[in-house]
Amino acid sequence: MILICVPVMAEGGGGGDGSGMGGGGRTTDLSSISSGLLSPQFILGGLVALAGLILLRTTKINWNIRTLLMCAVFVLFGVLVIMHQPSPLRAVVDPVTALVTGSAITLKKTTALFFIGGLSVIGAKLFCGWVCPFGALQEIVNRIPAPSGKKIKLPFNISNGIRISIFVISLIMVLATGTDLYTYHNILNPFELFDWHFELVLAVLVGAVLVASVFVYRPFCYLVCPVGLLTWLLEHMSIFRVRLDRSKCNDCNKCIQMSPCPSVKAIVDGDKLRPDCFACGVCIDACPTDALAFGIGKMRANRSRAGKVVIEGR
Repeated sequence: MILICVPVMAEGGGGGDGSGMGGGGRTTDLSSISSGLLSPQFILGGLVALAGLILLRTTKINWNIRTLLMCAVFVLFGVLVIMHQPSPLRAVVDPVTALVTGSAITLKKTTALFFIGGLSVIGAKLFCGWVCPFGALQEIVNRIPAPSGKKIKLPFNISNGIRISIFVISLIMVLATGTDLYTYHNILNPFELFDWHFELVLAVLVGAVLVASVFVYRPFCYLVCPVGLLTWLLEHMSIFRVRLDRSKCNDCNKCIQMSPCPSVKAIVDGDKLRPDCFACGVCIDACPTDALAFGIGKMRANRSRAGKVVIEGR
């Protein structure tokens, strides 16, 4: 966030005619970003994320409730409100491209980047898990029973390796051609769906993601999305996130079995490097001893004589 935002703001504040206007009529100082965050779309997105945080803190969210909430998020931000303007994907990719090429970046995209990053620092994946309409659509489709009867959890080292590789390839493309991989003919930008432009490339991409979503939880988020990559990094410093009280855990593994994502096992095992947790709350609902909570505070990991990781919530 600092690497991307500070140079962009410095350029916007230092360039132009001295009035804080950068090239192309841009204003990227903090006051302009603050004003942009007061626009209806960001206020509504912030309220929904806050509601999600409150629900995660005060109640248990089962699969049925979560699915209904995701339907509401999809309708609210994918159909009724133009939350995708600017596109969340472009809000992350375009500032990187501008930083590398020295090109212009709009205030809206800088503001959206701050919005996404800010929510992700407050609570793990609050944007991706509670505001993003394409993520919500993938979750809804994932509720369809798989023909095999069993969902697939991709190994995180493989899925994250693919996601990072795509981002690196995109950076190389920017350096070589000035164009990133994601938005090149929108071959990896499914957010164009919410402009209701049904082009062949978009139809193939969205169709492939939705078919994969029947078998895999949020495949685009784990395998491709640069927003998911950014928020995964920020998740490690999130104030609120899923935490384990080891003193209450009886090692029944129900949370791991019920959760659609691979992050719960890493949380239970006390791994420092964890897969994306999309704050769905299913693992919290599945725990019979209330050992999991969307909480605040540092985790302390000790190792018992048997060599087993013991995690205590402070």
